[in-house]
Amino acid sequence: MILKFNDTIVAPATKLAKQAISIIRLSGPEAFEIVNKIIKKPLQVNNSQQLRKIYEDDQLIDEALLITFVETKSFTGEFVVEINCHGGILLANKILALLIKNGARMALNGEFSQRAFMNGKIDLLQAEGINNLIESRNNLAIKINALNATGSNNQNILKIKENLIDVISKIQTTIDYPEYDDIEGLSPAELAESLAKTKSEVEKIIEVSQRVLKINDGINTLILGEPNVGKSSLLNALLNEDKAIVTDIKGTTRDIIEGQINFDNFSLNLIDTAGIRKTTNKIEKIGIEKSLKLIDTADLILLVVDSLLINQEIYQKIQNKQHIVVVNKAKSLSDTVKTQAKKEYNNIVFINAIDADIEELLQKIKQIWANDDILQAETTIITNIDNIGSLKRAAASLDTAIVNLNSQIGIDIVMVDLYESLNTINTMLGIVDTDEEVINNTFRKYCLGK
Repeated sequence: MILKFNDTIVAPATKLAKQAISIIRLSGPEAFEIVNKIIKKPLQVNNSQQLRKIYEDDQLIDEALLITFVETKSFTGEFVVEINCHGGILLANKILALLIKNGARMALNGEFSQRAFMNGKIDLLQAEGINNLIESRNNLAIKINALNATGSNNQNILKIKENLIDVISKIQTTIDYPEYDDIEGLSPAELAESLAKTKSEVEKIIEVSQRVLKINDGINTLILGEPNVGKSSLLNALLNEDKAIVTDIKGTTRDIIEGQINFDNFSLNLIDTAGIRKTTNKIEKIGIEKSLKLIDTADLILLVVDSLLINQEIYQKIQNKQHIVVVNKAKSLSDTVKTQAKKEYNNIVFINAIDADIEELLQKIKQIWANDDILQAETTIITNIDNIGSLKRAAASLDTAIVNLNSQIGIDIVMVDLYESLNTINTMLGIVDTDEEVINNTFRKYCLGK
């Protein structure tokens, strides 16, 4: 349903800075009329590019390219004018002030996207995709979030929703209109089979989406090890900067130091920790305790060791986590020794962090987190942990409905779980009127009342 807002909003679409071009966007019922008040030649009310001179009190202040959109053709679903003016900070602010003086209101944060959603131009998943696209930190994240922003990646969710509505409509029809006894696929076994296929699609989305969370948020990567093995040197080499202090004094790093490195298909959130050893120093001891606690929340652990002197106590603590044993100061190790070490440890690499010789480690990390197959999965990708949780609840409701159908439990009980699943998916999309959708589908597909 298209909603009508009674005011017109304005905001810079680009950062106000000294640059060649700044873009100022208006959206609302009076967008054209307000702009016409600061130009001499009125805008044509169509979708086009129009060159106009801008005036303040009959004094020329700029010549700008205005891009106009008529309601349904715009991003917000309203009349929109985008003013491409010259990019001086003072000039852009002056034009903004003129537009506000003539009737526009400064937009709130996110209000253009909010209006697009309220006017049915985008759903909540697309709105989230737009935000994630802006925040993307690697190339794969850009590709995924672009699909979500345009709605191209939501088709499987919409298909799942359509299947649910169809099953609910069939059941509701037989309950309310028992004379309609010729509808196919209404036996408990057929309904259970249909719902099982739908549940399988939901689970595929959950599986892929959980992997993608790490692409958008970054892989929490813990650099762990004893003092003076080269953890801080490794952090600096990965970041290509001197972020951590490197000395020969044990216990130099006493707190958490963080950084980030972006690859093509993923990002690492790097955490350099205090060296783990027995100590009586209270401050260092607190840092060590923090380091050990971070093991539980890490997605990847780089256990840095000095020339194959692997602390087995630390090694045992990370066995159930994704990890790489990083042998630093490996110049002196022979090929024979390295080959033998690779037989003993599955994930082991050899580096010289102080010389920034870490290519073997980088290749191993890329191998583990390549993610090359994600875009070939041809399924919807959800990039919000709350929405993934919603899909898990929807799958659980579907599973309960299937079990109840197979157990010949009353159909009214099954309907409760089906509506629960449908409502959960609609909430993700920002749709509130589930009953209306079911009613519309019932009449459209099953010709009630002809």
